[in-house]
Amino acid sequence: MRSLLLNDSNFNDMKAKMIWANFSVKDVERTRKFYTDLGFTPRLGNYPKLASFVFGENDFVIHFFEQGSQIDEYLTPGSNASEIIFTLSAETEEEVKEWAEKVKSAGGTLFREAGRDEANYYGFAFADPDGHKFNILLMEQGM
Repeated sequence: MRSLLLNDSNFNDMKAKMIWANFSVKDVERTRKFYTDLGFTPRLGNYPKLASFVFGENDFVIHFFEQGSQIDEYLTPGSNASEIIFTLSAETEEEVKEWAEKVKSAGGTLFREAGRDEANYYGFAFADPDGHKFNILLMEQGM
């Protein structure tokens, strides 16, 4: 079935020009402050129930919609049943440690402290004030 889909000319013609993520948050101002404190670039205008930020060199956008806005039609408030974890890259162990300190001082929760995991990857994992999960991973040569 997989090879059938990949060889289907109609399937190959469908190419998205952009991709972004949408999250539901309890307090958009708290979210705006958290990601601004981490140094991410805000995107879009000043919409009262939306905070958007650009992540990475490819300008991946994550929109954070306050509960009670149009996001409720798509994401059940407070639900994380379809939650994913985003990985942000770091270039040195020192940068990983700096990220961890920034996250803590901005109000995030580390649920895996900085260090090497069982696969020998160096990084840490955290949740933002609404529980959305991210990890910071050292991108070592050969990865």
